[in-house]
Amino acid sequence: MSDDELNRLIRQARDHQIPVMKEEGIAFLRQLLQEREEIQKILEVGTAVGCSSMEMASVREDIMIDTLELDPERAQQAVKNIHDCGYSDRIFVHVGEAAEYITMAVYDLIFIDAAKSQYGRYTEHFMENSHIGTLFVYDNLSFHGIVDDPALSHNRSTLQMTRKIREFREHLLNDKRFHTIFYEEIGDGVAAAERII
Repeated sequence: MSDDELNRLIRQARDHQIPVMKEEGIAFLRQLLQEREEIQKILEVGTAVGCSSMEMASVREDIMIDTLELDPERAQQAVKNIHDCGYSDRIFVHVGEAAEYITMAVYDLIFIDAAKSQYGRYTEHFMENSHIGTLFVYDNLSFHGIVDDPALSHNRSTLQMTRKIREFREHLLNDKRFHTIFYEEIGDGVAAAERII
């Protein structure tokens, strides 16, 4: 897959208001995979149209990804994009609610970028699919700065969601099962939580 091809897909997704990870966040994920060659099996919660999956798969040929998408139309577009870019043998799209997805697979990286208010639920649901050393990575933990400065929004539902994100972030930083680093300056706020027990 060429960079031009992927950049075209990302621009197209943004033009259609499809949420795709910010460039700094993608760069962070790619660097993480370059530095940690032991990460080979990835679960992604929130496929959108497949851009972040393909970015991760492009780092190394030994990376295999299961990716979950709630919206059937987006999932269908992701399958097409993944096929057109030559990743169908390593990226597998599953349609449905992530918290109902059951698998026996164990993952080295679990990347959660879906319904923000469900981050805690997804984390608990997939704990049994992790091992000591598994990295849980979360995007959008700043949510355009509103999490730390609620005055930036007057939308009630946005404020309720950002309150849940703030509560999740605090919980994660205090969760003894993980060693968590929060990167406020990367993308829209990224956390990397390594399971230690």
